[in-house]
Amino acid sequence: MTIENLRCFLLLADELSFTKAARKAHITQATMSRKINTIESELGIQLLSRSRHSVSLTPIGRELSDLIRPILVDYDRAVARVQNLSKGVSDFVRVGIGLYEHQLFFPVMQKFLRKEAISQINFVQFKYRELVEEFNHGHLDMIVSSDQFFDLITVDDAEKILLHNRPWVLAINRNNPLAKNEIIDLSSLQAQNIITMNANSLLTLVNCFKGHFRPASADYVNSHETKLLLINADRGVGFLPEFVDVGTYPDIVTRPLMPIYRPRLFYAVYRKSNPNQYAHRLAKILHEYYLPML
Repeated sequence: MTIENLRCFLLLADELSFTKAARKAHITQATMSRKINTIESELGIQLLSRSRHSVSLTPIGRELSDLIRPILVDYDRAVARVQNLSKGVSDFVRVGIGLYEHQLFFPVMQKFLRKEAISQINFVQFKYRELVEEFNHGHLDMIVSSDQFFDLITVDDAEKILLHNRPWVLAINRNNPLAKNEIIDLSSLQAQNIITMNANSLLTLVNCFKGHFRPASADYVNSHETKLLLINADRGVGFLPEFVDVGTYPDIVTRPLMPIYRPRLFYAVYRKSNPNQYAHRLAKILHEYYLPML
């Protein structure tokens, strides 16, 4: 039972027409029929119900189709990976991310890994300035980051793909009286303790609203997880990109802000001249997924 014959069987299982399946396989209808007959003869099982005007799968034929489809996908990936390794082509992608950006990958990760003959995606987390420095030095195939330090990018052929441009939201404990509001007015936050990463983040917030917003107090934390833990414990409120999932923190809710707060945009950045084709394909999948949302 050859790989080629099994591919023909899957085509026929999809098309349920010898004519259409043969056309897709670029062979004659008679050749397609011989290949299917060969499989049935080798297995000693009838896979198709044939009539003068139609073709359908038998129950065993449907079972075989379901079983061999993922096997052929794995086979193709294995062949492609071995061929890439023999040519010295990298079979992984090095991606640098900031505080939140791993969550931008969740919707496309499985699609990319299923589609490509790649062993892994290596995620490395850095502070935003360090992300740009690592990318400039060629240590990363791609960075997914806010645009905070993009003016420091020195790579001539850097290609930027916009992934997220929607307003940020306020993360707040569900027991905070402000959580009753569908939209949080910025002026109502004057008495709130702000949980943020550092003084620069707070300054960005103040500058964004041209000095009209000055919180009563602020706590600085060194990680995104600590920020959410404190908000979950009702120790303050914080600002987050809209795409951040807070579902694992049962007491946190998010609310839109008025006026709109959009301090940063988020991009995927890669080098057009990067010989690692997986970086280009990953960029393409990210672009196709997020473009309709912009």
